[in-house]
Amino acid sequence: MRFSNINFPFFPFVIISLLHCIYKLKQNYYMKKIIFLLLITFTMQGFAQEISKEYDRIGKFNRGVALVWKNKLVGLINTNGKELVKPEYEKIGSFGGDNLAFTTMYGKIGIINLEGKVVVQNTYESISQFNGSLAITKMNGLYGIINKKGKVLVKNEYQKLKLGKYGDVRAVKDGQEVLLDIKE
Repeated sequence: MRFSNINFPFFPFVIISLLHCIYKLKQNYYMKKIIFLLLITFTMQGFAQEISKEYDRIGKFNRGVALVWKNKLVGLINTNGKELVKPEYEKIGSFGGDNLAFTTMYGKIGIINLEGKVVVQNTYESISQFNGSLAITKMNGLYGIINKKGKVLVKNEYQKLKLGKYGDVRAVKDGQEVLLDIKE
């Protein structure tokens, strides 16, 4: 049963009627409880308000945010309904333990944080998962490296780039393999 479509002028009549019944039924303890519960139900339903804009779909909340879809584009809202990211992305991935999520816009990849702030603009063809604090990016067929703050540590100028398990970074430029020293 939904009460959200009840016309507001109807509420004073219901409240006055319920109060009158309580007055008349002073002796009947259980009837008072039932009427009191009905009164609370009507009051709670009558004062509910929508906190978000209209969306085609609202996802589940996780870490205080939910994905929202409108016209096949995705954005982000918080539990108060505040729009953190307007629906402008083709895709927003899951937020990892670092509170970062990959985004796709016009076929390009970027990164946002849990507050909806853009960490990396959607300019890359691809961005790898972070290996520690570093990720390999691809732009115009060439590879580079960024950190979790979005700072470019290695420009996209290498044909190949690999992060080693011991922190070594190997790259190929103009057919020559080089070892890079990354400074954050």
